[in-house]
Amino acid sequence: MGTILSAKNIYKTYKTSSGDVPALRGVSLEVEKGMFYAIIGKSGSGKSTLLHTLSGLDRPTKGEVFINGENLYQYSDEKMAVFRRRYMGFVFQQFNLLDEFNVLNNICMPLKLDQRKVDKQFLEEVTGLLRLEDKLKKYPCELSGGEQQRAAIARCLLARPQIIFADEPTGNLDSHTAEEIMTLMQQVVRKHNKTLVMVTHDDHLASYADRIFHIRDGKILKIEETNQKREDEEYEHEGN
Repeated sequence: MGTILSAKNIYKTYKTSSGDVPALRGVSLEVEKGMFYAIIGKSGSGKSTLLHTLSGLDRPTKGEVFINGENLYQYSDEKMAVFRRRYMGFVFQQFNLLDEFNVLNNICMPLKLDQRKVDKQFLEEVTGLLRLEDKLKKYPCELSGGEQQRAAIARCLLARPQIIFADEPTGNLDSHTAEEIMTLMQQVVRKHNKTLVMVTHDDHLASYADRIFHIRDGKILKIEETNQKREDEEYEHEGN
């Protein structure tokens, strides 16, 4: 599959009035194309800091991050923002939909801001996958939490990112809706061959991923292969 993202010896220290607070302590990892990864840890473990560092949202104190062989932190903040728009997608706990625009306009907003054309066929495919076909003219206030998150995922997908970063994407949803969203995110990875890196504190939600990075006190403790990964490999073997 090939490596799409790699981090080498990442440190992140925050300066506070009471002294330096280390958030990441020498993290190194690799992410392969077309796979679903979860970063799991308790509150304060450094998982969100790691996600923000991997995605260019927060510069590390020390270390390097490469995406498709490009050193992410060689860029200025302005060039970094352009790089993120072109190559990355984000799904957050807060849906970040604009209340004054309907679902269709919200989904298409990043492309319009980047002066890129909307591929209508791909739009139909994405909204079909996420079961939004009959919601496109509705406004965010008319949607349930699960529907709003599906719209946020559609907005992310439509821009055709090479890698998607998700920070507690089901944090504001009930358990049933959370499982539905996780199943959809699995389908996104499989159907569109996307790479997904998700932060969660929930062991069950992490089990939807192919591979899990366990983090504690700013260090990766272990890397776990899940049943999802093994089942995919068995399916591919049977198909050959």
